[in-house]
Amino acid sequence: MALKLAEQVAVMFILLGVGIFIRKRGIVSEVSAGQFSGFVLLIVTPTLLIQSFQRDFEPELGLLIAATALLAAVFHLLSIPVTKVVFRGMRNDYDSVGRLSAICSNCGFMGIPLMSAVMGELGALVAAVYIAVFNLYIWSHGVMILRRTRRVKPREFLLTPCVVAALLGAAMFLLRIRLPGILHDAMGYLAGLNTPLPMIITGILIAEVDPKTLFNDPRLWLTAAMRLLILPLLMLAVLVALRVPSWFDVAKTVSLGIMIASACPTAISCVMMPARYGADAALGARLVAVTTLFSILTIPFITQLSAYLF
Repeated sequence: MALKLAEQVAVMFILLGVGIFIRKRGIVSEVSAGQFSGFVLLIVTPTLLIQSFQRDFEPELGLLIAATALLAAVFHLLSIPVTKVVFRGMRNDYDSVGRLSAICSNCGFMGIPLMSAVMGELGALVAAVYIAVFNLYIWSHGVMILRRTRRVKPREFLLTPCVVAALLGAAMFLLRIRLPGILHDAMGYLAGLNTPLPMIITGILIAEVDPKTLFNDPRLWLTAAMRLLILPLLMLAVLVALRVPSWFDVAKTVSLGIMIASACPTAISCVMMPARYGADAALGARLVAVTTLFSILTIPFITQLSAYLF
């Protein structure tokens, strides 16, 4: 498992380097990155989510889906009070963008290929369910953090493309509805873009960050530590304390998938959403840069520790 994970991380960082190169060379613009991100979020990832549920119905898979949804919700609910205490009173949008960046992992762009590499098709299914819960969180409490309000319209988080796709995919799984061959193949080609395109986009965004801004603010490193180490380790403690890996036959797979998703770097959404709601998008970009670069060390560490304890 360690070798597979290391190889996949290396491949993803090569793609990241491609993104940095084409931006530095002026082949694409930062505007292009935003447009490509919209394409991934609206088309590619929802397509992948639907396809992940295209499998024969089995009761054990139903348990896997339910357990993943529960544990993904536990991670986000656990993160809310912890980050509230840590980021309370911080200025320059660290109490909003910084807090959101600590909670929200790049579970879609990095989590899916990593889980698929380590756990195969079951990993992709775990990732799909986690992403649905992640989207429910970021478009509800996440929006409240950025708006500094306690209210959000239900349609804002229930009608996001990834949530709709996950619910549709789950319904098709339960009703045993399979896509026609031609449509399934076409969706497969689109879903295949979910690894290379997002990593190239991440590279383009990182290329815009001034390296000097990464080393003059200790709050940046605290936020990165929360995202990459502290919150994942807290979740690991919960899983071990509750003996989740022994709950049922594939519970270990669910637990490992939850840990990989929770250990991923800051989500690219933490750049796009602050821009949408008038917060500091540049801070989100710096956090994406720092956490992505250091995740090459922390993801294998968290994953191997989790596998050992499970």
